[in-house]
Amino acid sequence: MAMPTRRMSFAASLEYVPPHPDRTAKRSLPGIGGDTVFKQWPARRSMARTIRMQQQRESRPDDWRPCVPLKETEGY
Repeated sequence: MAMPTRRMSFAASLEYVPPHPDRTAKRSLPGIGGDTVFKQWPARRSMARTIRMQQQRESRPDDWRPCVPLKETEGY
């Protein structure tokens, strides 16, 4: 299943409200003035698991970050 993504400038991303913020994450693309990508998962649980797996390694600037913060118990 393809997950919808939306790419936009950093400035536009500051005002963007995704249709399903509870299961949407964003990340910044590398470079000066890098764009922001929003990705909508089919379920919050799968998004949370993806984000928790990223947290098991060293943090990177292009890691996915949830639009609605995860609870301590989500993703495990």
